[in-house]
Amino acid sequence: MKINLIRLSNTLDPNATFKKEDDQFIEEINNELFEEDIELVEDPSSPYSIVFIETGGSEQHFVKIEKDLARPIILLSTCKNNSLPACFEIKTYLSNKDEDPLLVFGNEKDIALTIKEISKILTAKTYVDNANLGVIGKPSDWLIASIVNYEDVKKKFNINLIDIPTSELKEEIDKGIIDNIPRIDTVRKLGKDNEYLDGALRIYSGLKRIINKHNLKGFTIRCFDLIEEYKNTACLALAMLNDEGIIGTCEGDVPSMLTMFFIKATSGQVSFQANPSKIDLNERSVLFAHCTIPMTMVSEVTYMTHFESGLGIGIRGKVDERDISILKLSPKLDTALFLEGKVISNPALDNYCRTQIEVKFDDEEGLFHLLRVDFGNHVIIAYGDIVSDFLNLLHYFNQKNKKENK
Repeated sequence: MKINLIRLSNTLDPNATFKKEDDQFIEEINNELFEEDIELVEDPSSPYSIVFIETGGSEQHFVKIEKDLARPIILLSTCKNNSLPACFEIKTYLSNKDEDPLLVFGNEKDIALTIKEISKILTAKTYVDNANLGVIGKPSDWLIASIVNYEDVKKKFNINLIDIPTSELKEEIDKGIIDNIPRIDTVRKLGKDNEYLDGALRIYSGLKRIINKHNLKGFTIRCFDLIEEYKNTACLALAMLNDEGIIGTCEGDVPSMLTMFFIKATSGQVSFQANPSKIDLNERSVLFAHCTIPMTMVSEVTYMTHFESGLGIGIRGKVDERDISILKLSPKLDTALFLEGKVISNPALDNYCRTQIEVKFDDEEGLFHLLRVDFGNHVIIAYGDIVSDFLNLLHYFNQKNKKENK
């Protein structure tokens, strides 16, 4: 990845001493970035840029180019030659315009680490840009608060939401074709003698052909419509497709699909759509449950029936007892749920969806955050601490939209 380095200073003397020092400064940063295939270079063709404030007195030079800069604006300082105070002046100038620039400074190694983090967001943005995500059928009737505005999604994220009628999927399922399936031996071994397996695989194959037809990076499906027609569910198909890197959520939940898609873009991880099903205030714990967990997230898998219908294949998986992130973009696209917890057990309780995880929070703040934020009836769960990268991507989109709305 090449990042355009825009150099600003208050002198036109190419032989100035600081010029040679700054050349060496950039070279050492690039040496630290070499293994990441990232390079700071004066290349206006790059869609990404960093503004290198080499000296004080650069402020007016910045004002002249500010309107043409990609957002968020990234300022780089050497902390020499009044570079840092000039950066603070520019930062305040931008803040007064309701912008939130990034200020990068420190030694060359620390700067390189920060640029690596920034590059994650730039890479994620490229992955998200102009992606097609399918909405197969409409959101389930009970998702009364989880409807999104398609034009807002396009404007804010440059994502294309494509409506696909359930009838189109049914046409594919009715062909009765089971295509080549990754890890099919494992899938069939787990489902040995399961009466619903072939039907579930026909649903998977139908979905895969829809995905290829519309060039989808992800989708959400009004899955309960399949139960009456086929006495089967999309749970297994969703788990398998998420394992393959194709984002899939159930119940036509678009905010969940977007959240899962952004997790994939920023961390490369698969994730789990779940209901917060039971809260224990005394223990500061929440039971999350659903039937569609990707099988690469679990150490043990059992095929059961779908919880609500008693039909099809619902997946019970054993989730690692480790730290997790819990995320959810709001239906209005303006806020997000974000918190961290730890899986402490995998219950097998009656009257809940098949994969059940008990999550403990270190203090009451995490639990109260879950209660305060309006996010609908699903959350998305992934391993590790991925909150910062997720929020950084949303921050990027917010800054981009501020520029475009001016």
